[in-house]
Amino acid sequence: MDQEDFIKELSALGNITIHVAGDLVREKNQTINYTIEKVEAGGIGMNFANDKELPDGDNMDKNKGGRPKRTGKNITKSFVYNAGSETNTRLQYLFNGLMALGWIRDDTDLRSFVSIFSGKDTTYRIVWTGGISTLAELFRELVNRKNYVKLPKGESIWLMVNARFWEKEGNQEFGNDRLCDTKVSLETKDIIDVLVRIMDPDYPVEKVKKMMLTQGK
Repeated sequence: MDQEDFIKELSALGNITIHVAGDLVREKNQTINYTIEKVEAGGIGMNFANDKELPDGDNMDKNKGGRPKRTGKNITKSFVYNAGSETNTRLQYLFNGLMALGWIRDDTDLRSFVSIFSGKDTTYRIVWTGGISTLAELFRELVNRKNYVKLPKGESIWLMVNARFWEKEGNQEFGNDRLCDTKVSLETKDIIDVLVRIMDPDYPVEKVKKMMLTQGK
């Protein structure tokens, strides 16, 4: 999938509404298909039925989000992402992009996904259905190269990626050494660059919205 095709997939994502005040809610149909559409004041986003804000990981459905099925080193720390009032919006767009690409499992819960970037303790792991090289390169960009996402004090990037993501089987770790020793194609790097741009706090969120609404039409 090239970058143009990826943007088309983003444009087909759906049923999304962000209010001007920034509340984040989502309505999700049974087939997990979405359609991004214009709403008042040009806003787009997602609607969570009956929720005013995203709860902490400890309050989420314990059957969602790929909770660990076996124990190793128990790391309960999460990544730290802070884009001010736009934090949830940008994480939501990242979630949408990963879902469109098929890089995270299609039953992944958005709130579980957000919790792994919250800076708070969480036991959630996201099942990564893309290749190990795409996961590693995404976090190289977000953490090492761009510094948009930060690590909790005292933790290393691969330890954290390994702690917060499962392989596609849903109960296997990637392993620090395997994550470190990866490379991606230029085509895949172009797609990752789009995802990274979404997370750039200095890249206007209105441009992100416009990109997702208009590209590929």
